Amino acid sequence: MYQNYIFDLYGTLVDIRTNEQKHYLWEKMALYMRLQGADYTAKELKKAYHTQISAQRTRNLTAAQHNPTFNHDSGIQSTELKPEEIEVSFETLIPALYQAKGVEITEKQAADWAVLFRALSLEHLSLYEGAAALLKHLRGKGRKIYLLSNAQRLFTEPEMRALGIYDYFDKIYYSSDIGFVKPSPHFYQRLLQEQRMNPNDSVMVGNDDKADAWGAHDNGLDSIYIYTKQSPKPEHPLPDNCRVITDLSEILKI
Repeated sequence: MYQNYIFDLYGTLVDIRTNEQKHYLWEKMALYMRLQGADYTAKELKKAYHTQISAQRTRNLTAAQHNPTFNHDSGIQSTELKPEEIEVSFETLIPALYQAKGVEITEKQAADWAVLFRALSLEHLSLYEGAAALLKHLRGKGRKIYLLSNAQRLFTEPEMRALGIYDYFDKIYYSSDIGFVKPSPHFYQRLLQEQRMNPNDSVMVGNDDKADAWGAHDNGLDSIYIYTKQSPKPEHPLPDNCRVITDLSEILKI
């Protein structure tokens, strides 16, 4: 068995379906904000939401590219960054939506906005069979368990707590905190460097061929790939150091 297990979340441990396109979601969120003094229509709010995401991604990319000390320990140059590597943070995005209407909110109000938005957009949320038992078993064996997830902390942390798996992890890395998404080496290297992790004793477990299997490979990690109904169709063959499983319980045999 490996000493360090790095898990993806959505589509790997958690079965989730969301729908951010339904008009009901934007109607209710606009009403919620109007009650707090931020006067939006549903259509206006939806447009502002996507505009803010695009604008913040552009700002974050520019800031990273012009930071001379950016990730110097990893040897990765900021000029190598691609727009698709950049993540935005809803801790910044949500207050910006209110500020555009002249309203200031607290961190708690931003977190409440995120929980309501997620609750209205969620259509299904559950653990995959065997997920909790697997995490419990690995902890019982003294293995280190980490999460490396392309996710917003304001959405994901409450969901993990509700599903009862938050406390299984030794450390959780959300893309919204780091500013990058898998398969960016900037995201992987943050975990590897902070945890002083030996890649030879570590494995990435995920359901995305590009983000998880190849992302791990390009950072010197073995991987375990599980195809679920949320997996994107693989674009390329999986790397040689990737093992394929059909059920989470198979990890216990590796």
